[in-house]
Amino acid sequence: MNMIPSSPTLPESVDVKCKYCGSTQVRQSHKSSGNSAWTTYRCQSCKRHFRVGAAGKSIWSNKQFLTAGAALLVLILAGLSWTLLGRGPADVAVQPRIDQIKQSAQIKNQDAAKKGDAQAQYELGWTYWRDADYQKAFPWIKAAADHGHSEAGYLLGMAYLNGRGTLQNYRAALEQFTKAAEQGHLEAEYRLGILYRDGLASAPDKESAYLWLNIAAAGGHEEALMYRDKLAAVMTTEEITRAQEISTQTHAKLTNSPAANRQP
Repeated sequence: MNMIPSSPTLPESVDVKCKYCGSTQVRQSHKSSGNSAWTTYRCQSCKRHFRVGAAGKSIWSNKQFLTAGAALLVLILAGLSWTLLGRGPADVAVQPRIDQIKQSAQIKNQDAAKKGDAQAQYELGWTYWRDADYQKAFPWIKAAADHGHSEAGYLLGMAYLNGRGTLQNYRAALEQFTKAAEQGHLEAEYRLGILYRDGLASAPDKESAYLWLNIAAAGGHEEALMYRDKLAAVMTTEEITRAQEISTQTHAKLTNSPAANRQP
């Protein structure tokens, strides 16, 4: 007689309950695989199948595993967000100290600026300018520019050009850009060339525009190089020749001038 092996059963001391409805009216299902790790049962009340491990506990379904995994992922992402973007207790503790240092430095800068230090005046003006407080920035930038600070002179030219902290004044912008350009300020040279090209402060002057764009291009200014070549396309040979000769002479003066300090 062939003996049909039966599926493994749980110890008698273990009560099997349906994990869906809690009923004890269950029986072992013919779908049981015979795997010693678990047994499949069918509830007589709700007619649903479920698996029970060897220790008598229901094995999680795929859905349960996915739900638990998703919850764990949310917790991990929340932790990363707090670490990378949030401010922890250490940040909160350090911030007041950083603010105190900044405030102390600003007070010292103001004292030096009031005493006529051009660099301090420029730095104080730039701080206000960076925060878009142009009215407070303007007088300090102007004070530094009046002391011959080339970067301040360029920034003052931008203030006049765009009407930031003062009335828009193209001639004043041209004057400030010229002073800074003659000190070798690269961006001022470029802006000066554009002003002459567009004729904002005077009638358009292609040769003067070419002159300063050519010098700025030689200093590595990419936009100046592009606009110089575009300008040359609408100039005569005689105009280009004159502009190049003047460019050479002016560039030599700037290079040999003690005040020249090429700044970006």
